[in-house]
Amino acid sequence: MPVQSLREITRDILGMTEQILRAGTPPIDQQHLADLRKKVALAHNDFFAEQERVLLRPLRQSGDPALAAIARCCVERDLEGRQLGLVHYQRWTLARIVDDPAGYREEVRNILRWMEARVVYAEQTAYPALVKIISSTQRHPAV
Repeated sequence: MPVQSLREITRDILGMTEQILRAGTPPIDQQHLADLRKKVALAHNDFFAEQERVLLRPLRQSGDPALAAIARCCVERDLEGRQLGLVHYQRWTLARIVDDPAGYREEVRNILRWMEARVVYAEQTAYPALVKIISSTQRHPAV
């Protein structure tokens, strides 16, 4: 199923975020934390590219305005998440994390909750919409 790759990348991102949360506990290994942060940022890039390929493009190309609206909603949520991430990285330099590890971990938990809500939306709305397209294509193959 096409969404399986998205689920796997999402699971990896959530796991890395949990690792970041643990790495923000003193004593903090700044290099290890920096590496984890870079790794999760790269994983997000992979997710966005895969999501475009397997989910958003088919939803947009379906010809169904409701499915195209789901794709737009996914993009809007992702833009919100990217903005949260940018603000987070600007606010939480490694030096500031060392100075306020509890504040950092709280913000990481907030981001993790936001990501979990994004997963719920995908599982309840976006992925079932893709399944609808796939099953419709299988029932009515293009001539």
